[in-house]
Amino acid sequence: MKRLLLGLALLTAPALANTQTIPAPSSEALLQMANGFQQELTENILPFWQKNPPNKTNSGFFGVIDAQGKAVPNSTRSALLSSEILWAFSAADAEAPSDEYKKLAAYAFADLEKNFQDKQYGGVYWMLDSDGKPIQPHKQIYAQALALLAYCEYARTHKPALEQAKALYQLLEKHARDPKYGGYTQTLGQDWSAGKATDSLNSGAAKTLKTQLQVLQAYSRLLALWPNAELKNNHKALIELLQTKAYNSKTGHFGLNFSDDWKAQGDAISNGLDQETAWSLVIAAKVQDEEELIKQTEQFALKVAATGLKALDGTGGLVNNPKDTNKDWWAQSEALVSFLTAYQISGDTQYLMGAMRNWGFIKAHLVHPQGDWYWGTDTAGRQRNEPRANTFKGPFHNGRAMLEATYRLQLLGAVAPSH
Repeated sequence: MKRLLLGLALLTAPALANTQTIPAPSSEALLQMANGFQQELTENILPFWQKNPPNKTNSGFFGVIDAQGKAVPNSTRSALLSSEILWAFSAADAEAPSDEYKKLAAYAFADLEKNFQDKQYGGVYWMLDSDGKPIQPHKQIYAQALALLAYCEYARTHKPALEQAKALYQLLEKHARDPKYGGYTQTLGQDWSAGKATDSLNSGAAKTLKTQLQVLQAYSRLLALWPNAELKNNHKALIELLQTKAYNSKTGHFGLNFSDDWKAQGDAISNGLDQETAWSLVIAAKVQDEEELIKQTEQFALKVAATGLKALDGTGGLVNNPKDTNKDWWAQSEALVSFLTAYQISGDTQYLMGAMRNWGFIKAHLVHPQGDWYWGTDTAGRQRNEPRANTFKGPFHNGRAMLEATYRLQLLGAVAPSH
């Protein structure tokens, strides 16, 4: 694979001379690990999504694939699922061109354009029924940001998609950004009006970490493709906000829910979102291309990754939080990338060992014999009987993790000594 992210080949060679807990692995070992991640993506994750969700009767996808791998014909379907599929196959095709990947990416893009795009007000609907009728047309900002990110990824090989991304950016800046307190609101009406719009993420908050993070990731990718001065300023403001308003230095965790003026609503945390935010901030700083900001976010990411290592249980899985010891698939994906990012930055092999322990858990407990991953494990370590695909489960988190892990280990293998 040539490069990846949210961005380009943005992370540089690791400081291999730094403090280490065990000897650094050889180039051959690192590249062998990289091949394992790449194989998981191309032979297990992506084939499941090529085979199961497409639904020709509605020119889109089945909204739910149940725990047994069967499509639920009359299920509602979300913009999130279509956006995740568009992102995953666009990213895979950009790294290793494939006619099959191109075909499914084009199909997902057409689904978003024809079925989910709000022709009157712009943006994407949250939910359609199985016939393609909008049944929840409100503007969930998290969904807008994920669609924007998917459009950007598709624009790497299909340049017209960049115009869709720019249009969504303009709508977010016009309607969703808070000019007084900063950040982006949680949800708006179909016409982008404020008021009593449904929050389909059920946060009960005016602003959430999850939404800010998705906007940050989308803007990082858009800025890498479109170096617009206003976008760069708004993107940098979000980097600062996440570290100063959303992060609690006393607890060492990000808050999840906030008021308009960034007062924390409750003390809930998410170990998975902690790790995802940490590595995403490093990428964002690289896109800004400011040396001091890069150094600052790298040190911040090391601190968050170190906290994440403590949240691995005896199986190597990352628990969702201290009160919820389930281990969801997406949280493992983000921990894996965070630990490998920390190893790239520091050369400290405790982070590499954390990544390998986590990967061991994934292989032993999450990889599904019929393709893709289980939802996660419960407190007793059993696979959870949850849908294989639905509103919130697509190929974004684990697909991205395999691409990012492959890329990082290839970079590390290129500079590590041979044994």
